[in-house]
Amino acid sequence: MCGQMVKAEALKCRYCGYWFNTPNDTKPTPDNRSEDEARRQQEEARRQQEEARRQQDEARRQQDEARRRQQDEARRQQDEARRRREEARWQEENSFSSQGGRLITVMGVIQEGIGIGLKNFLSVFLACILYVITIWVPYLNVGTTIGLNTLPLKLSKNSDAVVSPTFIFDGHYRKYMGEFFNLVGLMSISIFPALCFMFVPAIIISYGWSQALFLLLDKEMSPSEAMMQSTKITYGYKSTLFWIDVVCSLVFFIISGILMWIIGMILNSMVVTFIVMAVLIAIFIVVKMACNAVVYRELSKRMAE
Repeated sequence: MCGQMVKAEALKCRYCGYWFNTPNDTKPTPDNRSEDEARRQQEEARRQQEEARRQQDEARRQQDEARRRQQDEARRQQDEARRRREEARWQEENSFSSQGGRLITVMGVIQEGIGIGLKNFLSVFLACILYVITIWVPYLNVGTTIGLNTLPLKLSKNSDAVVSPTFIFDGHYRKYMGEFFNLVGLMSISIFPALCFMFVPAIIISYGWSQALFLLLDKEMSPSEAMMQSTKITYGYKSTLFWIDVVCSLVFFIISGILMWIIGMILNSMVVTFIVMAVLIAIFIVVKMACNAVVYRELSKRMAE
């Protein structure tokens, strides 16, 4: 039937299943039901596999969707909690301001700063001399620079105590060498473009980040986090910090001018003029550091616990 070559003694064609030497009515027809059943079972198994894969994909999609909803809900709750903390803090500050008070005022900071500065004048003056003497020592000069720049932080801890002149040699400051340079670099890179816009943005940013170095050492924050927290705690007080600097500078120039005029009228000596001017500059620097200590002590209270 199929035209294939088979042996003469063959009873059945191995190709098409045709039976030889039998009556036509008794020749069985090829049975393909087993093959069809096997093919049907294979198709059914393949369909079940595809259905199982589709169900797995759907379950995975639902899990991803549930995870995404959980993350969004957690983020929303965090934002809501942060907003409530901020709102509570501002309400507390507004309530405090409505009662006629502020964390810092220009004259309050200057008055307290003068007292703290004069009490620590000799110690800070000797520390500055030690700094100048050892500025050429590699690695040591980094720690002394950090220590001298963070003197207001030390003064803010205990305004009644007198600091030691050798505090700048504390090895604790050298531990923050990398963070110090990172912070200075970030602030410099950010403030420089602001100088191109008529200096005002640069001044505002500088006052916003004025507490970053103290937060870096006191709270052990990262440079970027210290800058962000400094911006938050100085919000609403940048103009106060500006006027503190202005008043201190005006007082210094007025007193210096009067003393220089008196010395010039009485002694007319360049040596005496130089010595008096150096002492006045030293007093001004120490008092300014003490004012910064008062500012940080009060503004650090604004940080959310």
